[in-house]
Amino acid sequence: MAYEIGYRRPPKSARFKKGKSGNPTGRPKGSSNFLTLLEKELGQSIVVNENGRKKTITRLQAMVKRMVAGALQGDQKSLMTLVEILRRTGQFEDDDIAALLPDDYENILDAYVDQRQKGSTKKTDKSTPKENKS
Repeated sequence: MAYEIGYRRPPKSARFKKGKSGNPTGRPKGSSNFLTLLEKELGQSIVVNENGRKKTITRLQAMVKRMVAGALQGDQKSLMTLVEILRRTGQFEDDDIAALLPDDYENILDAYVDQRQKGSTKKTDKSTPKENKS
């Protein structure tokens, strides 16, 4: 059987010689990947006004401050992002969540659902006002 040349079978003359690398110079020293570039950018300092005073903080600190402030002001996206970060880092355990709930939370939920259902039936029972004919 003769040697076939094709996919993943280069001719013997084109193969790398024994002891020689296909990339002899390799990756240049000091070249940055995405994460090192990101860390460098987020580590740069910026000046912000906080309580009327100028303060120098990193960009990462400014991003965290903005996310927390948004969550406190009711921004659902910021709040859910913070909860997810805390959950993934182990700061927000399931046991902690259960401890925040009252013992009779199921009864409270049932009473709330009943109240909402009663309120929605009252709104549908009211008749609509008749239109005035001119």
